[in-house]
Parts: sequence; structure tokens; C-alpha cells
Amino acid sequence: MFQDIRRHQKWLWVVISSAVIISFVVYFNPNQKYRSRDAGGSTAVGTIYGAPLERTEYVAAYQEAELRYLFSYGEWPGRDQVSRQMRPVERETRNRLVLVRKLTDYNIQVPDSSAAAWIAEAFAGKDNKVFRKEDLNLFVQNNLTPRGLQVEDFYRFARHEVGIQHLINVAGLAGRLVTPQEAEVSYRAENEQLETQVVLFSVSNYLAKVKIDATALAGFYTNQAANYRVPERAQVSYVTFGASNYFAQADQRIAQETNVNQRIDQIYLQRGTNYYTGTNGLPLAAEAAKAKIKMEVRTSFALIEARRVATDFATKLLDMPEKKAVANLQKLATENGLLLLNSEAFPQESGPRSLKVPARFGTTVFQLTTDEPFIEEPVVGEDAVYVVGLKARFLSELPALEGIKARVTEDFRRSLAQSSARSAGMAFAAAATNGLAQGKTFQALCTQLGATAFKLSPFSQTTQSVPELDFRQDLSSIKNVAFSLNTNEASGFNASRDGGFVVHLVKQVPASESLLKAELPAYLTNLRKSRQQEAFYDWLQKETALAKVQLAGDSKEQ
Repeated sequence: MFQDIRRHQKWLWVVISSAVIISFVVYFNPNQKYRSRDAGGSTAVGTIYGAPLERTEYVAAYQEAELRYLFSYGEWPGRDQVSRQMRPVERETRNRLVLVRKLTDYNIQVPDSSAAAWIAEAFAGKDNKVFRKEDLNLFVQNNLTPRGLQVEDFYRFARHEVGIQHLINVAGLAGRLVTPQEAEVSYRAENEQLETQVVLFSVSNYLAKVKIDATALAGFYTNQAANYRVPERAQVSYVTFGASNYFAQADQRIAQETNVNQRIDQIYLQRGTNYYTGTNGLPLAAEAAKAKIKMEVRTSFALIEARRVATDFATKLLDMPEKKAVANLQKLATENGLLLLNSEAFPQESGPRSLKVPARFGTTVFQLTTDEPFIEEPVVGEDAVYVVGLKARFLSELPALEGIKARVTEDFRRSLAQSSARSAGMAFAAAATNGLAQGKTFQALCTQLGATAFKLSPFSQTTQSVPELDFRQDLSSIKNVAFSLNTNEASGFNASRDGGFVVHLVKQVPASESLLKAELPAYLTNLRKSRQQEAFYDWLQKETALAKVQLAGDSKEQ
């Protein structure tokens, strides 16, 4: 039975892949099962508000969530590591299911003219703001058709975007009721600047003074054993079908497409002129950027062909009479003149560093067993397709101290230096507080106590960095402490990742009255928008909790 299914999957892939034009192959999509079954009817795939959730409704919401990602980030989800790991489309799908239901509940109807206006604005030129229908046609051809989407799907998405904006206006109304007086108070608080001095107690200044005792080191290792335990790991054997081996076939496919250059131009404009950068970090010239896009297209076609060949190989592997032996992988690779490679042992969370594979690869491998050691479908990576089998599993273990002594010693040394920095910082903070109360200046106290105070550039609540601090110091932590102080007050010792610090507040500088007058109108507008968004998302969170969207495969706790 499973062999029949695999064969059907193989031919299904051939049919699907022929429609892929300029897009990357995406795998491990947990919602593919819902989308692929949609042709069979509207069977329920879960519940929402306690009622059945039909497959057609779910698929429509998922498609719109993908489109929302495309319009937000300029590319389809699944290509970048963030979207593969964080899975924002799945979360957006659930939100969209709720929002579309509320559009119906509130009888919010979006006229065709409003949807058309949204589309016209979305595809207006960046320079002249003029809508060109040919740009929309190219978008449909390059982006929707390869994903199996219809123009009607996009129009539905546009109508819902307009409707959701109306929901934001209604549900977030309370946030727009910010008065000019409230905005002024908020502006003054955000733009008040502080002049401060800070004394840093860096771990690096205490490392040289640390003395390591063998008995104490052993005790540290025992107490910190959990930090040194090696997690359970897996090792896989694999055969690689590199994309570069199929560039000739990809070039033939590209040659058959008469408007490839137009599509590349469209992708370049859609992603923006700053999307591709060189080794110097500067945006590439248009031709160089388009060359990169063309290589992406070439690689995408090559991966399709590579997966076709890999699927044939995997089918033969799984049909071999000896049940599920990894030795079969070696035998079949040898017969086909292919090289069998082994990965390094890797934990489930990270996967192998040597392979550019999807983020869920590690999870998939850890579901394999000695009886079922193969990932039945070839794994598509960034530049190759892999047929993979489980080679070995390694239990979690705690290495002996002698084997990792250098690492443990360095950690212990830093721990002791951290303690010394903390003790010195606490002693200084206590002396500084007492000295200021006696009328001494902070600078005089620093001289008396052998400490060095750094005067920081003035900063406000919105300041992101100051030149006096390097990457080891966290300005946000210093700000939090400084804004809790009174003028000429010193803080207690505050621990940080590099040791710790003490802050002295020299002076508070009120927001500029002239800037306040000039910037308050725009600030009020932005504050109202921000508060409106906050109110809307509070409403959506409560509504989502009431909806209790439950999909097939969800745990009962969700």
C-alpha cells in the first residue's frame, strides 16, 4: 500500500513541478495535506467557534496568509530561515480565519471599487504612483500561477485586506482617542534627555587575578554538569543530487520560457533595488542583481530535475527486498556510481551543519528508527536534493572532566571573575551612595575609590546607542536604571553579561520646546495609529481565544 502511495506521490510531483516557473521548492509544509485534498470537496478539517471548519475555508485563509507574507516581505514564505522556523503563515492563517468570520458577523461588505482601489495602490509605481495593469498581469503570471492560485483568489485577498482595515478602525477605535494633551505628556517623557556617568566593572579586568584550585574546579564541574551534557544526537548517511549537475536541463527549461527576462525584471522591482547587496554591503547594480535572480531561477529548475532523479532512486531503495537496511543505501549508491556520505552527529534542534536543509530536518530525522530508517521523500535543500537514511543514534552523555577540562576551566575562571566584579561593584555602589549623602562629588568619590567614571553622551528613552559604549555593554539596561534615579543620585550595582555597572545621574534635560511645537502634530498622528493597533490586537487576541480554532493534528492543549 505504502509503495503505491509513494509511486502516486512521485507522479504527482512530476505534474506539479511542470507548473513551477520562478519559485523555490518548499517542503515540510504542515498544511500541505489540507491544500492537496481540497479538490475532493469541503470536508471539515477542524473546528472554529465550536462549529466545523470546512477545508475550503481553511485553504482560502492559508492562501491569503501566504499572500500577506509576500506583500510584507517581498517573497513567498519558506525561502528564508525565519519563516521556516517561526512559521508565521500558520499563525496568520488562524488569525485570518477569525477575522474573515468577523467580517461576516459584522456584515462588513467591501464593494468592488474599494478592492480595486487597494490593488491600484498596491501596484502603483514607486516614482510616479501610477497604476499599470501590465504590472498586475506580470504579478499574476510570475507569482500566482506557479503557486496554483487564481486571479479570483487575489481579488478575494484584496477585498479581505480592505475589510480587515475597517475592522482595525472599529476594534481599535479606543486607541484613536488620544488627546493632544496626552500626546504632549508622552512626547516630553520620550524626549527628555539624561546626562549621566557610569562606572563599569568588566569581567575581563578580573580574569588575570583568578587562581584556579583543582578541588574547586571539580566541584564547579559537578554543580554545572547540566551545561556540559551532550544532548542526544543522530547521524545520517545520504546520497546527494546536486543542483549544479542539472543546470543543462534547467537551461533548456529556461530557454523554453519566452518572457523569463520580464519575470526577472518584475521580481527585481517587487523585492526592491536594495534587496541584493555585494560583499561591501552596498546594493548591487541592477544587472548584477538580476543575474543573481536568474541564478535563483536556474537553481530552482535544476532542483526540480534533481528531485525527479532522486525520487526514482528513493523508490528503488524502498522497494529493495531486504527490509530497511541502511546497507541498501550504500549498495544502490555504488550500483549507480554515486557517493554515499555521512553527516556529523547532530542534535535534533540544530540539524547537521554540513547540509543546507530545511529547519525541520532534525525533527524528521529523530522520528526515524532502525525499522524505518529512511526519509521516504527526497529532502530538497538550498542547492541539492538528498536521499537520507538514519546511520546511528547517540544517547545523551556527560563527558568526563578530563576530556573538556580546558572549557570547564575557562568557564570557572569567568565565573570567579564575575564574582569579583560583582563584589567590587557592590562595594563601590555602597560607598558612592554614602559619599553623595555626605555632600561629596561623584568624581571625587571615584578618585578616592580608584574607579573610572565614563561620561555618556546625553540619551533619551528612544536613543539606540551612544559612542562611549561598545558591544559588550547594554544601553537599554543603563537607560532603565538611569530613568529611575533622581538628580545626583547613584544607582546600586547592576549585573550585566560583561560584569556590571553603577550609574550616576548628573542632570535631566527637558524636551526642546521648539521641537515639541514642530513635531507634536505628527507625533500625535503616529501615537494614535500605534494605540489603535494595540487596541486592535488586544481585541483580536481575545476573539481568537473565543474562536478556539482547532485543526486536525493539533494537540489537545492548543
